[in-house]
Amino acid sequence: MVPPASSPSIPPEAVGTAADLPEDRPQVLAEDQRVPLRLTASRGVLGLELYEAVELAPIRVSRLSVTLPGMKFPVDLSGGVPKFRHRRGQLEHVRLELVRAELERWVGRHVGDALGRLVRPPAVWPIAGGLGLGFVTEGGALAFDALWAPTHGDARFVIDGARAVGFELPALGLALRVADSVLGKLATRRGRMLSIAGVGQRLGRALLPAVGARAPSAGEVRFGALSVGEQSFTVELDALAEPPELGFRAARALELSLLVEGADDALAAGSIDAARAAYVTALERAPRHPELSRAVAEIDARIGGRAQATLGLLVESLPATQAGLVGAELLSRAGDAQGARDAVEAAARHEPFAPLAAWYFRKLAELELEAPARVHALDRAVAHAPGLAEVRWARFEERAGRGDVQGALADAEHLEAIASGARARHDVCRRAARRLLDAGLEVPAGRLFERALRYVPDDATATAGLARALVLTGRPERALPLLERALELSARAGQIDAEASIDLGKILAEHVGDLPQAIARVRSVPASSDKLVEARYLEARWRAQLGDRTGATLGYARLREAVELTLTPDPAWAPWLAEAGENSLAVDRDPASAERHFGLALRLAPRDERLGQRYREAAQQLAERRRG
Repeated sequence: MVPPASSPSIPPEAVGTAADLPEDRPQVLAEDQRVPLRLTASRGVLGLELYEAVELAPIRVSRLSVTLPGMKFPVDLSGGVPKFRHRRGQLEHVRLELVRAELERWVGRHVGDALGRLVRPPAVWPIAGGLGLGFVTEGGALAFDALWAPTHGDARFVIDGARAVGFELPALGLALRVADSVLGKLATRRGRMLSIAGVGQRLGRALLPAVGARAPSAGEVRFGALSVGEQSFTVELDALAEPPELGFRAARALELSLLVEGADDALAAGSIDAARAAYVTALERAPRHPELSRAVAEIDARIGGRAQATLGLLVESLPATQAGLVGAELLSRAGDAQGARDAVEAAARHEPFAPLAAWYFRKLAELELEAPARVHALDRAVAHAPGLAEVRWARFEERAGRGDVQGALADAEHLEAIASGARARHDVCRRAARRLLDAGLEVPAGRLFERALRYVPDDATATAGLARALVLTGRPERALPLLERALELSARAGQIDAEASIDLGKILAEHVGDLPQAIARVRSVPASSDKLVEARYLEARWRAQLGDRTGATLGYARLREAVELTLTPDPAWAPWLAEAGENSLAVDRDPASAERHFGLALRLAPRDERLGQRYREAAQQLAERRRG
């Protein structure tokens, strides 16, 4: 038995990491007498073996034995290990362990920017005949399986079962990019097959010279089966091992990898058209292959106008409800809403990676038509991944929209707890408060704005938001100084807060009675603001109340001009334009201007009968004036 070791016996600078294995390392002789080697008699031959585990992150070499050919018994062993460690041996046995926690840390350090910024460390879990890997980014999740398929002394994994939510590139292309980034020069990737050649020889060169022994020959050792445990993965190389039996899934994946190697490489490189052409060619050689049909469908689903044809291709090899997210997308575009929901729910129910399952349930909520069904789907999403901010935000939005104050506040509290750092928590509180304010829940919105200001007291947006909540709850006297402070803070930042200017103007006009100062406030709203139309309306209306006939006319004209220059006019602006038309008729006696105001309002609200009537009356007055 090999006694366990709590730390490596060989200095890390002498051995390196698993990423160093492809390189030939210089010998580092252990001149002291304490090296983790001992003499052993193995299979009737004298040999050496490690008696302490050695870490080659993320691999743990727990056993390693070398025979010394040509040594005949009896042998003088009085010199101990130093007498024999310079003889070239034959590698007989190696036991390698991958501890899940260490593997997750190692993958997290090497994944780079293949997926963008990760919001949590990668996850690794055991599956039959391999291991699963999962990644979570700010906007999606990816999971795939790596199936063990060794050949003699070469370690080989085949990527299979890639699935993702929230990315433009198909899931397999993302998985291949992750593999390239994580493994780097350590492995060779051909399509979806990952190979590390001559593992025994590389380990011998990395370990034994570091303790003063010669690197052994390793041509006879071969890999056995991968032993999967809850917290670790173990595999052995042995000179007498029988070739491992491949499971059906690994065998199928290995055959498929040989068929689509070129297509997979094109997909990983982002050459989508070339990848699709290669998958179609492979589908002609292997007709109705479900994986090939799915690969083509995932590419075509991202191109508009192909949904029906792609769905037909997919269902030739497998039911669309069993094709995961791509099946759901195609069914939804084809008008089969229930089929799309069934496809997403089936994918979520069988997904072992909890964050990805949560994303699936969020997608299911988007497909549900009834509010109770949406809430139920979002409840299941949060239950699968309580710490995943994106799905909790989705449930918060749903609850806020339904007026569920207690539920929305509970989600906001969880989101605040999830966030790390004062700025991040401030952003959570501010975003949640603004959503509650938009939903008409002013009191809880005000409390959240106050919490946001505790984290960042000088934030202009949160200050203005708190003031707005106070105005809506009938406390304008408290809002007035807050709005002035918000405008001061935004001016320091070099950008006027348009909403705060408008809110302050309303308080001055409606509660203080200072119309001139209110007009000055809304006049400060910049032309680039999305609040410009409202500012122009308020200016014109308050000028009319002051008796500034000319100023009101110009203000209403500026209002119409601002609406005409907006790409997506808001139907809520129609009453403002109607008021402008009434001013043109009653005050200015100008039916031409009134016709333009009413006509533009009618374009925003074409079913408003009163607007239509007033437009016809203005047009009739204009016609009579022209005849007279």
